[in-house]
Amino acid sequence: MQELGPPPGEQEPLRPLDPLGELMILDTRPCYPMGFFIECGCEGELDREKLHRAVDAVALRHPNTKSHIVWKGGRPFWKTTDVGPQLLWDPLAEKAEPWRAFDLTAESGLRVIVFPEHSPDARSWKIVLYPHHAVCDGLAACELLGEIWMHYAGNPLPPVGQPPPDPVPDLAEKDAGSAAEKPIARRLSAVLAETLRFLSFFPAALARMPSSRQAAAVRQESSPSTTSSETTPYRLRVLTAEEVVELRTVANAHSVTLNALILAASMRVFAAWNREATGSRRGIRITMPVSLRQDQNCYPAENQIGYAFLDRTLDACQENEELIASLAEASVWIKDSGAAGMFITALEILRTIPGLLWFILRLPICFSSAVVSNLGDTARSMRVELPDSSKGQVADNMVITHVVGIPPVRPRTAASVGIARYGDHLLLSCLADEAKIGRGAAERLLEAIHTECLSGLGKS
Repeated sequence: MQELGPPPGEQEPLRPLDPLGELMILDTRPCYPMGFFIECGCEGELDREKLHRAVDAVALRHPNTKSHIVWKGGRPFWKTTDVGPQLLWDPLAEKAEPWRAFDLTAESGLRVIVFPEHSPDARSWKIVLYPHHAVCDGLAACELLGEIWMHYAGNPLPPVGQPPPDPVPDLAEKDAGSAAEKPIARRLSAVLAETLRFLSFFPAALARMPSSRQAAAVRQESSPSTTSSETTPYRLRVLTAEEVVELRTVANAHSVTLNALILAASMRVFAAWNREATGSRRGIRITMPVSLRQDQNCYPAENQIGYAFLDRTLDACQENEELIASLAEASVWIKDSGAAGMFITALEILRTIPGLLWFILRLPICFSSAVVSNLGDTARSMRVELPDSSKGQVADNMVITHVVGIPPVRPRTAASVGIARYGDHLLLSCLADEAKIGRGAAERLLEAIHTECLSGLGKS
């Protein structure tokens, strides 16, 4: 499709990327495309043309999905085009490559990929929204999915407003320091303190598992509760309603949330992985995306999240009760303090110096061991009004059975874990850099986190 040029005598306006979007562009490289996944399972007679029209209609409302990257003064900018998201229907049959790296200078940063699946009692489908992280974050991608289903069902879409100018909360309002201190000084002081704390901890990258243990893990990939299809690079496990009740019982016993429980399980599993692989005794850092949205309005899709960093030594990972309690307390502090917004403030400062972010991202050090992202209740995260059924939300002739998100990996951050609730089910997903840490790593990590949640964390 050919781009529409600007009117004679006018230049197509360029739009700056949000700070996290610029970071993701600079962190992109051939083996790390910085795309993340929103998987939607559904059942029914999916209408290909209706879905295509819905994707096109939703893209018109969100400029980042119809834009290319251009470089000016050493920095990336968005340029609006008429090239919308690509809809890939049954890419295996068409011999397409749905997970190939994005070329954002020539194509949209959003793909919608449809995998037909057959089951004895229904026509089943797996729809994966695959956006480059420069386009938007996972919550925004959930909202895009919700709008696609609303349009598919013939329902009106909510109006799109203009995003607030600064999604980062004013940290000064939460600071009890001197009233004479200027707000910008307080913010910079807080950012500097968090930066020093970040730099003072040296997390371990996940290590490569020995070949003999890789082979054993691959033989175990046939677990019936796990999606182990070759169609996607990640693995997905759906916990039953009974398992969710058991998890809630464990969480209630510790007076913590499910999120804190799974964070602690993940931390322990990553530490145990390194001990098994190499005997490493270095600590673990988990990167946790945190929403910076300030209201429930509909805005153009972009990144409105920050990052919080959870650091624990190996000894701390082995102290079961203390680990759960400390992560629960940290989650509350992150929410109340605006710590995730400090990360965005730091990015704003760093990107004013041309080339500095690019240089930092290519330092041969581990910034974080893994990413753990929780989309919460994805039925609510889609922010749409759809009828319910016993299996899930209904969009015209389709029933949505699950929605889950999986973040990308990057050099030396070799695993990402996605958490989501949909209906009575809890979904855990894992993407791993298996070229670095071994074949079958995603499945093995997912199995270990599942087991640790249900048994290991329930013991004192």
